[in-house]
Amino acid sequence: MNNEKMISKLKVISRISVVGVIAYIALMAYRYLPDVISGFMDGWNSYDGGEAAADEMPVWKILTAVPCGIAFAATLIIIIVAGLQLLFSLSKGNSPFNEKVSKSIKNLGVSCIVFEIVRTFLMFATLDTVHIGMLWLAGLVLCAFSLVFRYGTILQKESDETL
Repeated sequence: MNNEKMISKLKVISRISVVGVIAYIALMAYRYLPDVISGFMDGWNSYDGGEAAADEMPVWKILTAVPCGIAFAATLIIIIVAGLQLLFSLSKGNSPFNEKVSKSIKNLGVSCIVFEIVRTFLMFATLDTVHIGMLWLAGLVLCAFSLVFRYGTILQKESDETL
């Protein structure tokens, strides 16, 4: 397969992926919008446990829940933005072996690792359970791929300078 065909296929797949990610985000927002509206209308702040249940909760859980929730949301947004940035840069039809693509893959990998750590700590702080998912492994694989793409960038530069 020659270079132009491969880049055009990469461009098509990237555009389809961008549309898929945006559609997924829209569907998830549509799915949870009624729950958010009903929670807002019913009042999220109503608590039926009484003051005795609130006194039993450790102070460290109360103090870490909000920052962990903010960090959880921030890393999730960073993952979405880094993924869309990667897909947009690939959909332009240029060579995938450039610094921007390798940095986007690295940012996506690091964000996945941080997201998994924050999610695990948040679950421990709020639910007293530890569940470690596999997203950290995907983050490590993405970090390794970023090094492969960085090496491909070096080879691409050498090839362009040779010709």
